[in-house]
Amino acid sequence: MAGDARYGTEKWGYSGPTAPEYWGGLSTDYALCAEGLQQSPVDITGYRTGAGQSLEFSYRGDSTAVRNDGTFVHLDFQPVCTLNAGGRLYHLATAHFHSPSEHWIDGRSFAAELHLVHQHSGGDLAVVGVLFELGEPDPLMEDVLGIAPAPGGAIPEGPALDPTGFLPGEWDYFRYDGSKTTPPCDEPVDWYVLRQPRTISLDQVNRLRALGRSPNNRPVQALENRGITWVQ
Repeated sequence: MAGDARYGTEKWGYSGPTAPEYWGGLSTDYALCAEGLQQSPVDITGYRTGAGQSLEFSYRGDSTAVRNDGTFVHLDFQPVCTLNAGGRLYHLATAHFHSPSEHWIDGRSFAAELHLVHQHSGGDLAVVGVLFELGEPDPLMEDVLGIAPAPGGAIPEGPALDPTGFLPGEWDYFRYDGSKTTPPCDEPVDWYVLRQPRTISLDQVNRLRALGRSPNNRPVQALENRGITWVQ
């Protein structure tokens, strides 16, 4: 998940001396990036099929702003879009895009990944990952690309975008305990990576990457002793 905090003269990034492999040494606040045992993203493999929390999306509100911080394109939302995960209610706060994908499935990466970042009233995070494979253009992605500002820009009252359009037809998912995928790499974060990918065209991928840093994905992290459950 995105952030853009500066510590001294160092700023985290995706290449050179501030690339992901160096994040843990850029600031004491980033120590978990190197030392954490629940880091994200991961290669989703070795999973077991099992029961899990039902996911209920109630996305009744549209986006309220579109931002480009130079690394990611963000969509912001008022707290009227909710995710109910097994009776625990989270509000959709923001969404942003990575390309290529951060999560892999059985050793396979994808063209892009959307993170729908939800927050509980107590501060806990639940992130839903939506994967995109190359294919037909995505209609809602086209809407985003059509209005996304240049790096450093924002549209505080831009066209309304309904996040429901980003959800695939099936909601079975992979569940694991992880972290934020950008500094300070906070743990824990409840991850729900939807199994069914959407499609995105190569032209859309290229335009998305041109709006921010390319690439802007953290490499997959060691799974350590965590388990992954495929909930159908």
